[in-house]
Amino acid sequence: MNDKSRPHDYQSRDYPVREDMAYQVKVWQFERWGWYVLVLLVVLGLCGVFSRGPLSFRDVHASDGKLRVQYEVFHRNGSTNPMVISVVGVPDSLVEVELSGSLLDGFSVEMMLPEPVRSSSAGKGMKLWLQADPQGRANLYLTLRGDGLGMFSTQVKSPGASPVTLDQFILP
Repeated sequence: MNDKSRPHDYQSRDYPVREDMAYQVKVWQFERWGWYVLVLLVVLGLCGVFSRGPLSFRDVHASDGKLRVQYEVFHRNGSTNPMVISVVGVPDSLVEVELSGSLLDGFSVEMMLPEPVRSSSAGKGMKLWLQADPQGRANLYLTLRGDGLGMFSTQVKSPGASPVTLDQFILP
């Protein structure tokens, strides 16, 4: 059979159904790009752009090394996420930690371990006093529930240590 007698796959036909192959090729290209976008969104989600994952986890140290905060950047409204604050101070004494900024505007503290020896409010934030161990280290484990939407900036301070600033984003 002659190749010219067979219709080419990308030629428009009238029989058995009328086709517009130029338009059909554009639809296929649009569908292909749609699949690329969906795969990209799934990969970003698995990496943590929309909540927990390696792209969301941060481990921030103060410039002097006395204060360290481990936290998640991206949160979902209504979900809980951990935060760990580590402070180096004087051995076997009380260590003060101040959380200020918009942390309490966007989050509620669900759990705090170990329970601080003392706590008080400080403007839009709170001050906590923790018992340091014999090496002078104190760790505070927080569980935060995202209650707001948008960007929230927090500053963690301790006397004698450089402050640490965190930016967290709560998605719907």
